[in-house]
Amino acid sequence: GGNEKEAYGYITQQAVSQAEIQNPGMNNTRVLSMAITASDSNGKPSSWSAAIDQYASGYLDDRKRLFLVSAGNIQAIKYPDDNLASTIQDPAQAWNALTVGGYTDKIVVDDAGYEDWTPLASAGELSPHTRTSVTWPHSKAPIKPEIVMEAGNRAVSPGGTEVLSVDSLMLLTTGNDIANGPLVPFSATSAATAQASRLAAMLSAAHPELWPETIRALLV
Repeated sequence: GGNEKEAYGYITQQAVSQAEIQNPGMNNTRVLSMAITASDSNGKPSSWSAAIDQYASGYLDDRKRLFLVSAGNIQAIKYPDDNLASTIQDPAQAWNALTVGGYTDKIVVDDAGYEDWTPLASAGELSPHTRTSVTWPHSKAPIKPEIVMEAGNRAVSPGGTEVLSVDSLMLLTTGNDIANGPLVPFSATSAATAQASRLAAMLSAAHPELWPETIRALLV
């Protein structure tokens, strides 16, 4: 919206603080999931990634937190070159956040009118929707993402001249219009981050005695 980019970190910290104040009983098992990114990052800290690092590490208040952040999305056409050249977005370069990228196992195109189309990525490969940190100077920047989850695939036309995102190569999630669309397609690193966050929440609920760093390590 109308928020200044320099304020993103402060706004994120305030959102976390409000959740913790309103329900402090969950603080030992809360997982912070953020599937929103801004401009491309070169791997260097920004005010937003620094704010997440501060809260994740407990630097400001000695309370450590588990942050999961999406790597950022693209719509790859030249696969995987587009993915390798498209850098992970701010604030997913935060050292203390768990950055989530995408792979895919979805290879069956089952949409009416697209019967002759084929999947862009093979099963088990990098999702065409995800960004990477291949171009970062890794002597000075973190290696991201640390984990990948299902992010969906894209479809290629029979002549190889067109690439589209189709429903059968996406995931399903609950929609906000229960009467007309209780289930809707969901893909890219937002979907991957949701799955990773669910896994982190299950681990945290089953083992509330574990540190956030331990949950993060178990996921990776």
